[in-house]
Amino acid sequence: MDYYQTTDRYRKKEFRNQFSWLVRIAVMVLMVWIGWFWGSSQQEARISVINEQIAETRQNNDRLAQELATLTTQLTVEREKRISAELLSEQGDDKTAMERLKKLVARYLARGIKEDEIRLALQSAAKPSRCRPLEEIDLAVATSFFAGTESSAQMLDGTLQVFVEGEAEQEATKERPWFDAEKPVSIRVSYLSGEKIATGPLPMVVSLLADAWLLKIDLKPANLRGYVNVNLSKCSIN
Repeated sequence: MDYYQTTDRYRKKEFRNQFSWLVRIAVMVLMVWIGWFWGSSQQEARISVINEQIAETRQNNDRLAQELATLTTQLTVEREKRISAELLSEQGDDKTAMERLKKLVARYLARGIKEDEIRLALQSAAKPSRCRPLEEIDLAVATSFFAGTESSAQMLDGTLQVFVEGEAEQEATKERPWFDAEKPVSIRVSYLSGEKIATGPLPMVVSLLADAWLLKIDLKPANLRGYVNVNLSKCSIN
């Protein structure tokens, strides 16, 4: 075997080795790609199943929420009917007023009215006593001809805001924007726990409940034309 034959033989052997390595690498790449594709498909399938389960769970929750709301409404209606029937059957002289009052309170509780609201409503029916003046101001009454900062004032260090509005006199103008003291006025009182609006002729009284105390606002015409006198008092409740 001469030199050229030996060289050709080794060249062919080297080519076969390189081709074998290329085939192995290609097979490995193909296997990796197949594994990745299969894993991705499985993951998508699992995600799809989970999404279907979540959607089904949400539908079940919505259905249960609707059924619960329906049952709650039915229970409230039945409870109110029962309490109403008991109230009707206990109107005789043999039943005390306290028992009827308890049934009436239970009826409003069954309607979803909070206990604090019922308590405040009962306290508002009580007659205030031992009133102590806190603050007194004169406030301009806003009309269709006048609406300025003088129609609103803060009391009790800014925790209470009072605004008064009325109807202008028939002969009122921009230069004389006075309100008609013979017609009803509207007062809006804003405080920490809410807002109260009352309308009526002067003089008028507006009451605000605060735990065991009652804030009483007396409203009457002031000595200055176009103004009302606002007198704030703190009273105890009997």
